Amino acid sequence: MGKTTAVILAAGKGTRMRSPIPKVLHEVCGTTLLGCVIEAVQEAGISQIVVVVGNKKDAVKDSLRGVPVKIVEQQEQLGTAHAVMAVRHFLSDMSGVVTVLNGDAPLVKPQTVKRLVAVHAETNADVALLTACLNRPQGYGRVCRDARGYINGIIEESEASADELKIREINVGMYVFRVPSLLEGLDAIAPHNKKGELYLTDIISIFYDKGKKIVGLEGIDTTEVLGINTQRELAEVNRIRHDEIVHFFMDKGVTIVDPASTFIENHVEIGEGTKVYPFTYICKNVVVGHRCRIGPFAYLKSGIRIENDTDVCNMLEKSRAFFCER
Repeated sequence: MGKTTAVILAAGKGTRMRSPIPKVLHEVCGTTLLGCVIEAVQEAGISQIVVVVGNKKDAVKDSLRGVPVKIVEQQEQLGTAHAVMAVRHFLSDMSGVVTVLNGDAPLVKPQTVKRLVAVHAETNADVALLTACLNRPQGYGRVCRDARGYINGIIEESEASADELKIREINVGMYVFRVPSLLEGLDAIAPHNKKGELYLTDIISIFYDKGKKIVGLEGIDTTEVLGINTQRELAEVNRIRHDEIVHFFMDKGVTIVDPASTFIENHVEIGEGTKVYPFTYICKNVVVGHRCRIGPFAYLKSGIRIENDTDVCNMLEKSRAFFCER
């Protein structure tokens, strides 16, 4: 197997967000949705990353300054397959595999990306895709299987019949392809759906008809499938990530008096023995030492460093500080 490349799709309009900010630049605990996906891919050991931009591309490009990724523009937003086609020139000389992910799924874990790549290699599949079984699969494409249990297609919810809507197994939107198989499949995709778009999901039925090997991996943590399309969904994902962060610090010996009223962003360091009181907000890139007391009603702005054995009683910013030391 050759080198693995990741293609992250970040060109969509996100009209249901009703926001002037590009969807992928909304934040979850201080990190953009796109940034969360890029970090997961990097932590999975994939260093060659291509980001497909389109809607409000200049803002998305600006957010990627200094980030080691290649940027490809999708001139028109004509569907997910069309977005991958924009990367064709980059992939055509490759002999390895390519992982395709959505840029609006910020809870994806590096371990899951690694597992999917490993399953693809172990099974020598043309494509391995991540699936999940949900009690409420509304909003997601359904995974269809034949009488033998083999995956034979993915049907988008807007195209599904009443029986297909009852399927609980959904398509997460993460795939690992052999590059030659992907390029061959893209050539066969046509706009047969109601929107007249080119869906990447259509490649699964194309592969099935050609006798290519399709492998599904069911995800363990169903929160990883959560993509962002509305402000309500963004708030829900922020809550989930908030819980992950505060539980991480409590497991590391940090006392958080009231997790519900304490908000800690990504990329924060807090030393063992520190106590965080209610109504505290700690921004990203803050370092708090050991045995500190933070809050109540404390706000620590990004970039602040708190030395060991320090009390922060109110507000701490770069420009001014209100705190009391022991």
